[in-house]
Amino acid sequence: MKKIEAKGSYYEIGLQLGKALEKDKSYPPKFTEEVLKKSLVYEEIAKKYAPDLLDEFKGITDHLGIDYYVPITLELTPHRFETSCLVFAISGEHTTSGNPILARSHEWKEEESENLRLCYIEPEGKLKSMGFTFSWPLVSRYGGINEAGVALASASSSFENNGPGIILNIATRWILDNCRTTKEAVTFLEKIPKVWGETYVIVDNENTIAKVESHAKKTNVTYPESGFTFNSLHYDSPEMQDFVTKEDREFFKVPFNKRMVFMDNWFEKNKGQIVDSLIQEALKSHEHDMCYHGPVGLEICWSYLLKPTEKKALVCAGRPCKNEFKEFHTY
Repeated sequence: MKKIEAKGSYYEIGLQLGKALEKDKSYPPKFTEEVLKKSLVYEEIAKKYAPDLLDEFKGITDHLGIDYYVPITLELTPHRFETSCLVFAISGEHTTSGNPILARSHEWKEEESENLRLCYIEPEGKLKSMGFTFSWPLVSRYGGINEAGVALASASSSFENNGPGIILNIATRWILDNCRTTKEAVTFLEKIPKVWGETYVIVDNENTIAKVESHAKKTNVTYPESGFTFNSLHYDSPEMQDFVTKEDREFFKVPFNKRMVFMDNWFEKNKGQIVDSLIQEALKSHEHDMCYHGPVGLEICWSYLLKPTEKKALVCAGRPCKNEFKEFHTY
């Protein structure tokens, strides 16, 4: 796990990120001219919906003296793997502290836990944030929390590439930089063109929780009255399930079908008295495939709890069943 800090204009932040990347002798990645050319349309969409981040990419490439379209391809396009996760949010009415919590486990390869990056960013004129990424993509975020108290993460619900759009890691970063409430984040997600089928879970320090099921053809938003929502590689809304391919439906059955039943029962049993340790124990469960490391090749490479009101994060690098959660301060 590595902590990265940067502040200033987006270009200045990019220069600082470039300095961090220069220590990795295997950077930059190699792309063919054909792949680099395909990134042009993604850059054009980013100019419309997240323009400041392009200055950050420019700072990275100016510091390193590399082709601008290399990090653009790396972070704006879906050339790489799909992300897999489980995410849930709990409002303060169900915690002993009275404060909301967002929890997430990121599934990929366990060895990737050593490449976890905690990025503390202070963009000039925007919101400070603590966000999560790994290895080279330092502009991207796969979840995080900002100083206004907005916390979010997402899980894949369809691996089908819907064409050029704003990819989930860039959408998450832009929300952290700009959105002060859950509803502001929802508004942004509703308007952007989508790349993959994703479900975002968002909570703010006013206890407003939203689940955003997104796809190029439709975006469905729910604000759960129960004060709890959970997602793991699945669209809950019947109208969204039509957008999942047959192949994805088969993949999602193992092991993720157990999780929804377990989490519903867990919440009903513990609501009103939820503490951090209860959430951590739930994330460790093998019986219900919460901490999964089985035959489909996915494992938990990190987990975290984000606490907007308390400005704290509890982070576990590696499987939660055998590693400890450590406390970090956010903004």
